[in-house]
Parts: sequence; structure tokens; C-alpha cells
Amino acid sequence: MKRAIILANILVALILSALLALQAIEEHDGIIEVAFRDAENLSDALAEQTSQTLNGIDLALTTIDAAISGAWRDGEDWPENLHELLVNRQQASSVSLAYFVLDGEGRAVGSSRSPDPGAADLSEYPVFKHHHDNPGSGLFIAPPRKGEVGHAANQWLTNVSRPIRTSDGSLAGVVAAAVSLDYLLGFYNALRIGDEGVVGLMNAHGRIILRSPFDEETVGTDLSESDLYREVLSKAESGRFERLWPGEDILRYTAFRQVIHEPTGEERALVYVGLGRDEVLAPWYDHMVFTGLLALLGMGLFIAVSALFWRNLVRRQQWEADRSERLRVLAQESAALGQYGDVKGLLQHVTDVASRLTSAHQALASLTRDTTYAQAEMAVTLSDKYAAWRDYDEPSDGSGIYHLVCENNQAMMLTQKELEAHPDWKGFGYSKDKHPPMRGWLAVPILAQDGSNLGLIHLSDKATGEFTEDDLNEMKQLASITGAALENLLSLQARDEALAEANTAREEVETIFNSISDAVQAFDHDWRFVYLNRQCEILLGQSQDYYQGKVLWEEFPDVIGTDLDHEYHRAVEEQTAVSFNFYYPAMGSWFAIRAYPHAKGLTTYLRDITQQVETEERLRQAQKMDAIGQLTGGIAHDFNNLLTVILGNSDVLVEELSDADEGPRLRAETILKAGERASELTHRLLAFARRQPLDPRPTDLNQLVTGMGEMLRRTLGEEIDIELVRGSGLWKAVVDPNELENAVLNLAINARDAMPEGGRLTIETANIAVDDSYAADNELQPGQYVMLAVSDTGRGMSLDVQQKAFEPFFTTKQKGKGSGLGLSMVYGFARQTGGQVRIYSEPDAGSAIRLYIPRAEEDTDVREAPAASSPLQSGTEHILVVEDDELVRRHTVTSLLNLGYDVTECANGAAALTYFDAGERFDLLLTDVMLPGGMTGKQVADEAVKRAPGLKVLFMSGYTENAIVHHGRLDPGVQLLSKPFRMADLARKVRGVLDKPSEQPEQD
Repeated sequence: MKRAIILANILVALILSALLALQAIEEHDGIIEVAFRDAENLSDALAEQTSQTLNGIDLALTTIDAAISGAWRDGEDWPENLHELLVNRQQASSVSLAYFVLDGEGRAVGSSRSPDPGAADLSEYPVFKHHHDNPGSGLFIAPPRKGEVGHAANQWLTNVSRPIRTSDGSLAGVVAAAVSLDYLLGFYNALRIGDEGVVGLMNAHGRIILRSPFDEETVGTDLSESDLYREVLSKAESGRFERLWPGEDILRYTAFRQVIHEPTGEERALVYVGLGRDEVLAPWYDHMVFTGLLALLGMGLFIAVSALFWRNLVRRQQWEADRSERLRVLAQESAALGQYGDVKGLLQHVTDVASRLTSAHQALASLTRDTTYAQAEMAVTLSDKYAAWRDYDEPSDGSGIYHLVCENNQAMMLTQKELEAHPDWKGFGYSKDKHPPMRGWLAVPILAQDGSNLGLIHLSDKATGEFTEDDLNEMKQLASITGAALENLLSLQARDEALAEANTAREEVETIFNSISDAVQAFDHDWRFVYLNRQCEILLGQSQDYYQGKVLWEEFPDVIGTDLDHEYHRAVEEQTAVSFNFYYPAMGSWFAIRAYPHAKGLTTYLRDITQQVETEERLRQAQKMDAIGQLTGGIAHDFNNLLTVILGNSDVLVEELSDADEGPRLRAETILKAGERASELTHRLLAFARRQPLDPRPTDLNQLVTGMGEMLRRTLGEEIDIELVRGSGLWKAVVDPNELENAVLNLAINARDAMPEGGRLTIETANIAVDDSYAADNELQPGQYVMLAVSDTGRGMSLDVQQKAFEPFFTTKQKGKGSGLGLSMVYGFARQTGGQVRIYSEPDAGSAIRLYIPRAEEDTDVREAPAASSPLQSGTEHILVVEDDELVRRHTVTSLLNLGYDVTECANGAAALTYFDAGERFDLLLTDVMLPGGMTGKQVADEAVKRAPGLKVLFMSGYTENAIVHHGRLDPGVQLLSKPFRMADLARKVRGVLDKPSEQPEQD
């Protein structure tokens, strides 16, 4: 029996030991599995809370990027209100300590802490180096550090940043937020993880950002090269493991989950929850100890102990299952908070979740930021038990026990007795007949990321008894997630308001664009039209709807390869504003164009400057012609002096060699003819330079061109048909008729040369009235003019040839076929007459040259008959010759002596006056107009006449300034001998002046 009992006891002991061993193994595995599920549920909730927080920060960074990109992105100055923008963003955020912006070189250009960040060099900051070294980077969580300035000093924080990219993907800057780790720790520390448990946050690059319990040595550790990170953490979106962390000696059951941005799939961070193995297995160890003690007490108590063990195990498993289910519900319902677009709906969802988790008959959630409690937006969930109390009112002044939670931001959990005994409860006068009965009371604040109060979650009357610490911790987690969701929702509402303001601003901008005179166009990156203002619609002749979405180069293929094409592409490629002038042949117009690249494409401003360009071109041409005139006039002056000597001596040689051999006589005649041709050349040069003395008088142009008809027919030949179109009622024109005939003859010869195979030459006259507008465009005085036009059916001229046609020595004829002075002489003659000349021509369409000559106020046509040739006239009078050119003076003196005159000579005005001061008597003063020594010939003559009244004066000149010629004509009473002159001219003019009475002045 003893043996049987022993064997039975041994058998029972073996069986019991085996059962205990199997049960211990099963319980061990079950506890580990529960620990892993708890860690997974906590990591899910932690991932959702972290995602909400990062989404809120990312939204703020994106909003800042969008706000500054309208004013700056690729090279322009940062907006002046950057600091204000960052301050507003910081005030709207609760998790951040500050916002700041770095430029493309890593210099601080904006901060919410200070209006002037001082351009601090932060290029070595991880937030800048990461985006600089990774062109495709997105949201980046930098390694944690301690704050250095402001209210962030000595606080642990991490920088969350986004790059600011140009249109070509290069780094333009970084926008970042300094996020307080204390805020995140508030949620992490609320998780029940035990003394050996850890909760942590790791960025997407394997660096620990945050750890609870907080450990300064662990925060910031880089695990990217560790076996744990390479083999486990970086391999899956979520998972579990049981192994040691690098640098630690506590084994934990750890669950982790990647925090992924759902729209983009971007990995932003990794959260992990580790439960200490010893703490998780502590109940199991205790149970094993307890079981062993029971076994030592006796096999008799085995069944009771076993029953007690099983009951305890089932209860614990039920508690763990209930707790895991609540955590699952918390994680699942917390994720749903981000789907709400209105505060009321979100708060109602929070009350429903809180009521389900805690079995409270009453749940209330409120948003009290910037309002009193009575003005707060609330949501309430009441069970059927509270049907009789649904209409009760909360205090309207915010007093009572609720305000303690909101003001102190501290959770409160009270039993019914504690609540009714609380002074704030009693002080408000609550009683059982004034308020629903509450079996237990719990309230937790809803905090923003900056720690400020957003509202509260309030629960009362739990169905299963008083509220527990588990209820308190779960409500803290729910309140934390609710705070992040509320801030995100409020940020979205603020964004919508900002978009509405932006649309209003866009309408204002369009109003401004439509009010300006420039044509405004905007193109996207594919060169498609996205905007045209009204002025541009008028310019292009089509509405904005017609061009919307169409490609510029397809609509206007004729500008491809032009300056417009090159400048537009340069502006986009170099991201720099360009300004240039562009001529568009299709419109026949010049445009001043400014093009400004921006993040969305290119905006251009076009202004029609055709009239301005044409006016500037005419002014340039006039200035060029005046400058050439000054030059040619000076050359003609010296050349005329030389020709006077050449022609005078040639005349003498021809006369002296009249009986000589034919060879010397022909050479002398050749010299004379060359001098005559040179004289004609200088005459034309002076005409172009407007230095030819004119003798304008009222002239009938119809009579003049009629009289030229026969001469023109002989000159032009039979191949040219000449047609005269004489205007009826033609006014008299004030013009030098001789010079006008020369001008018409020059134009006719040019027309003949343009019609080598024959054609028609038309000479037309008409009356023209010039108004202010035409006068301003053509360098004329408004008034009445007589127009004389010479037209041909020849080759015509290109625009380039027309612009150079009046320049001296410019010709399109073959070498040796023309001097290039014909049109230049006509131009100078017309301008000196007070009129104008214009060319109207096209290639292969003939040419028309119109002369505009001022109308004469007198109605008589005074024409002098040409002087008849007569023998050389001599005399014996005393003549004073004043000439600075020695050759001219010698020739003149010799010629006068040969004519029988008594001659005295000098080289300047001062020497001439000494003769008069000495009492010498002269019959005639023959003086050059231009003299050295500070006195002109006119001044010498005036002084001489004062000393010798009745003295006859004759001027000689080859280039007249304003001494004796004004407005293109000789001064009244002035006698002029033009250089070059021959002996016959000198004899006739001297004799004519000496024989004329002084009171009857004559012009020649």
C-alpha cells in the first residue's frame, strides 16, 4: 500500500509535473504572444499619432513653401513678409518651437524667432546637408539636438524639413520646423510599457529621434549600420522581434511599424514599442514559484491550487484580451479621426469611441481654443440611462470643476464621493436633483502640439464601476491623437481660407492686368497659353478662350528661330528676366518685350513702340546727315579756295597758249575742264551741306517744269516717256528757281538710270497742307507747301538703300557711272529751302521722290534774265583785298592788277582796319567772309564803312556760315562773289558793284 501510495504519489507527481511543465510552456508562449500583440497595438496607435503629427508639420512646411514660391523661387529676393509668415505659422502650431528658412547656400534667411536671422551659416546643419546631397529628398527628420536660442534653449528638439526646389529640380532652399521632443514624450510616456519597456521613434535613415523613458545618451544614435537595422527594421513595413538593441543589455519583445505617408508611399519614420522580457514574464515566474510552493505544500492541495491557478490564468487572459481589444479599437478609431472635415463630426466620433472604451454612460468632447467654455463647440454621447437628463445646461461662465482641467492641462479622475466633495463642484451649487448622477468622473485635456489647451474629453458614470488607471491612460492617448487631428483639421480650414484669399487676390491681379496698356501673356512650362489680358486679346484679334491651352510656337510658327524665340528660351533656361525689342513683320510693328520666368512658366509684357522706333530712326538719320553736312561743307570751303586759283590760272594759260602748239594748249584746256567739273562737285557738296547761298523768290512750279520739258527730253532720250501732271490752282513756291531746276534735272537723270530699258517719268505738282502730326513725323513746320514729285517705273529701292540714298557719294550705279551726289544735293537744297524731301519706293515697283517747298506769301514770279556774255570790264579804282589764303590772295590781286585797278592787299581784318585808321581811301573793299584773327569779313566791312562812309563792299566765299547768309538766303544788300570764280566773274562783279549806287543794293 505504501508503495502503491508512493507510486500513486509519484505517478500523480509525474503527471502533475508534466502537466505543470506543459502548462508553464503554454503560458510562457501565450504571455509572449500577448506581449507582442500589446506591443503591436501600441505601435499602431503610436504610428497613427506620429503620422498625424508629421502630417500637420508637413502641411505647415508645404503651406510655407507655397506661400513664398509665388514671390520667389529661382533667383529673386525672398519676400519681405517672410518673418511674418513664419510667425503666423508658428502661432498656429503647437508641436513646433520655431520655423525657419535657409537659402540654397545654407544661410538663414527667415525665422519665426527674429525678423533678422543675420544670414547665419547653417550649411553644416543636417537638414541642409541632407537635402543638398539628396536631390530627390522629401520630408526629413533630422537627428535630435538641444535648442540654443529663445524659449527652445536647452530643450531637446528635432528639425523636420522639406526642400525648396527650382523648376529644374535644383535646391533653392530649405524650410524647417523645430519640433519639441517634450510634446512627443507626453504621448509616449502615457503608454503602459513597464519599467523595462521602451517606446521610440526612428527616422527613415536609422537614427533614433526619441526614446521613452528619455535617455540623452541613446537619443540621436545611428543604427543604420547595425545588424538589427539591416536585417530586421529596414526589411518590412511592420514586424516583431526578440533580441538585444545595440548597446543595451535588456532583452525585450519589440514590435515596430513604419510611418508611411499614404498618398505618396514615402517612408517618414519608424516607431517601436519594446516590453521588457523580465517584466512580461514576471507573472509567469511568480506563478512558477507559486506553483512550486504549492507542490511542496502537498499533493493534497494540488487540485485546489491547480483550480486557483487556472482561474487566475483565465482572468488574466481575459484582462489581457480586453485590454488588447481596447488598444485595437483605440488604434482603429484613432485612424478614422483623420477622415473628418468638420470639427463637430470629429468631436462626436471622439465621444463615441471614449464611451465604448470606458463603458461610460456620458461622454463629452469640446473644442475651447480661443473661446469660453460656454462658447465651445461640443459633442455629447449619452446612453439611454440619461434620457431624462438630455436637456440639462452646463454653466455659462465656465466655472465649476471643468475649467480646472482646461486651465491646468492636467487630467482628473474622481470617484462620486470625491466629486461631490470637491469645492468647485459644491461652489457651483450642483446637487443630485440638478445634475445627472455620476458613478465616477474622468476628464482629460486635449492639448495642441505646443502644449496649449484645445479642449477636453469628459466621462462620467461608468457602467462597470469606478474609472481605472487603464481608462485614464487610454483617454490620454485618445486625447493626444484627437489634439493632432484637430490641429490638422484646423490647419486645413486655415489653408482653405488662404486659398479663398488667394483666389480673391488673383481676381484683383487680373483686374490690374486688364487695366494696363501692355499686352500680358502667360505660358506654362510646355509653352501653352494660360492667360491673356484684354489688351493682348485686342492685339492678337482673338479671345483668351481661343488661345487657352494652345502652344505658342504652333500658333505663331513664324517667330521660331527669331530673337523672340531665343530670348524666351534664355529667360526660362537661365531663370532670369529679359528685356528686348522685337520687330514682327506679320503685324508690321515693333514691340518692347519684357519676360519674367517663374515656378509655373513665363509671363511676358508687350508694348507697341513702332512710332517711337520710327521717330528715333528719323532723328538718327537727320543727325547723321547734319554731321556729314558739316564735314562736306568744311571740305568744300578749302577746295573752293584751291579751285579759285586753279580756274583763274587755267583761264590765263588757255588765253596765253591760244597761239601755241596744240599739245600745251590741249593740256591747259584739260586742266580748265577738270577745274570746272571740280567746281560743279563742290557746288553739289555745298548744296547737300546747306551752305550754298540761295536766292529764293516766288516761283510758279508749273511754269518751271513746263519750261524744262524740252531740255529733259533731250537729256533723257527717246526711250523715256515724260508726263507732266500740273496741279490746278497751284500756289507759288518760295525757292531758288535755278537750284530747283538743277534738283529736278538730277532726279530725272537718276530716274533714267533706274530704267535702262526705258519707262515713264512723271513730274507732278500739287498743293499740300501739312498738319502737326505729319510735320512732327517728317521734320517740317506745319503749314502750306507746294509738292513736286518725280516718279519713275524703274527698279525701285530696298528699305536699306532708301535709308542711305541721301548720303553723299552713296550710289548703286556701277563704278565710274555716278558721283553719288545727286540725291544728297537735292536733300540739302530742300532742307535749306525750308522744306523736305521723301522717298517712296519698293523693289521692282518704281520710285517716287517728293519735294515739299514752302508756299510763297507773294503772288509774283520774279525771274532774272541770264547775263549776256561781254568783254572783260576794267577800271582804275583803288581796291582793298582782304584774304587769308595766300594763293587765292595772290591770284585775286594779280587779276585785278591786270584789269587796271589799283590794289592793296592784307591777310586779316585787323591789318585791313589799320589802312582806314591811317586815312587811306578805297573805292571798294573785297573781303573773304571767313577770316582768321577773331573778325569775320562782315565785321571788317561794318567797321570799315563806319570809318569810310560810302565805301562799296563785295564779299567772296566758297563756304558761307551765318555771317552774310541766314535761313538759306543772302542778307539784304549783300554783294557776294562765290568761289571758285574766274577772271570774267571777278571783272563783271567788281565792275557791277562799283557802278551801282549805294542806295540801290543788289543781290547776285
